[in-house]
Amino acid sequence: MDEREISAMTEASGLTKDQGGFENPPRETPRTRKQTDLRQSVDELAERLRKATVEAPLRSLLAAFVLGVWFARRR
Repeated sequence: MDEREISAMTEASGLTKDQGGFENPPRETPRTRKQTDLRQSVDELAERLRKATVEAPLRSLLAAFVLGVWFARRR
């Protein structure tokens, strides 16, 4: 769904604003908190991997690639 569809559904439900005129804040559940924490952890891991890859010498990257291909073909 895109934002327009979500907005249209929210407006149709009549839940766009509470009595004070402020939009209803999204409710944070343990599940959404876990998803946020997981997403943050994945982003941090990807950033660390990117930095390690940028700083690694080209020979090491080539060796890792060749070993990865060799290992994948064995399976």
